[in-house]
Amino acid sequence: MIGAVPPLRGPDETAHFLRAYGVAAGDLVPSILDADGRKGILLPPRLYADFEYFEGIRIAEKNAGWAGYRPVFRQYFHGVTDPMRAQPRFVPYAGSEGYSPVAYLPQVTAAMVAGALDLGFPATLYLMRLAGLVVTTVLIALAISILPQLGWALMVIAMLPAAAYGRSVINADAMALATALVTIALWLRGMLLPSVRRRAQLALSLMVSALTKPPNVAFVLLALRTPLEFSARSWLLVGATALPAVVASLLWTLAGQADVASWRMVEIPGQHPASFDPAAKISYLLDHPLHFPAAILESLDANALGELWRQVIGVLGLFDTVLQPWVYPMLTALLLGTFFVPLPIAPPARRQVAIVAGFTTLAYVAAVYFICYVAFTPIEAPSVWGVQGRYFIPVLSLVAVVIAALVTRGPDERLTRAMAISAAVLSGSASLEAILRVDWHV
Repeated sequence: MIGAVPPLRGPDETAHFLRAYGVAAGDLVPSILDADGRKGILLPPRLYADFEYFEGIRIAEKNAGWAGYRPVFRQYFHGVTDPMRAQPRFVPYAGSEGYSPVAYLPQVTAAMVAGALDLGFPATLYLMRLAGLVVTTVLIALAISILPQLGWALMVIAMLPAAAYGRSVINADAMALATALVTIALWLRGMLLPSVRRRAQLALSLMVSALTKPPNVAFVLLALRTPLEFSARSWLLVGATALPAVVASLLWTLAGQADVASWRMVEIPGQHPASFDPAAKISYLLDHPLHFPAAILESLDANALGELWRQVIGVLGLFDTVLQPWVYPMLTALLLGTFFVPLPIAPPARRQVAIVAGFTTLAYVAAVYFICYVAFTPIEAPSVWGVQGRYFIPVLSLVAVVIAALVTRGPDERLTRAMAISAAVLSGSASLEAILRVDWHV
């Protein structure tokens, strides 16, 4: 998949490539501005020439005669770019400036290696993709080793087309998913085996996960052992576990000035800049407290929910790479089938696990909608803009936990294993078929 997806064709991959490259160049907190006040990075001549070529292809209008990426690469290898004539160019991050360096640690390391080897743009990009895939796969394997009871479910989630695609291109989704799985595995292991509970490990995992993507801060609710803990010692432990993630997230938000490149929302839909002022939106919410929940409900009609679920399973590329229609219900059935694995704990503990996991799921969903509301939705818009199905992949593991905590019987382990392996094979083959069909016309 790393090789099959053309350069910059991943969701927002241009913005994330630039941010990772900027971090590798030392721009940890975005500080380089152009004349319009936009944050970005200076690309060296050789890198910019090739970057501009592939970015131009990506954004160009594709007519009926579009022949895919084979002629694009043929022209590139025949020397269509001229790096000697290029100059270092400022390129705005365009939406990735608000992400912390933690979200890109594998790609940053690869970019530094590529810079030391003086690699060109395609080689740098593919090396960054490979580093992201390797590191996030190791983290997911760690989560499975921590929580073998739900190992097959975690594997299927990680191998869903949208998740595997996200781990194969450059973005923040991969680290957000991998760190979320590690965090949830650490929490549930502590619930299953109180004697091996490691709050320090959970606190560190919560903090790292919260720094990958803002909605992941909702996982701090997993610091709770039970839905309600009233003793002073319990609250002290909960605070010590959750506080590092909350503080780190707030500090990064202040350092990055909560910049989400709202100028894009002004340029693309032509809205007035004041419509995306976070302070104005918060003030508006204080005066109209029911507007936000009403906007969520307006976004959740039957058609929107169906499309969101398709995106959770896998609508790839720039929302133009769709799997074969029959793949979606098949993967849904296989995915849900791996969730029915009873947890080996007493009924009272089962209820506690289900309540905490369910409440955290709702908090995560609310966080996604609130962030999209504040960052991308104009004031007084009737619905929330910018919500995408891939944002909800990290919370699928909590849905699996809720189901596993509530059921008392499940299928034979051999059947669960067969469903998981079938889902993984189907996910990979269906994804490659869609990519080759759309991008390469194969």
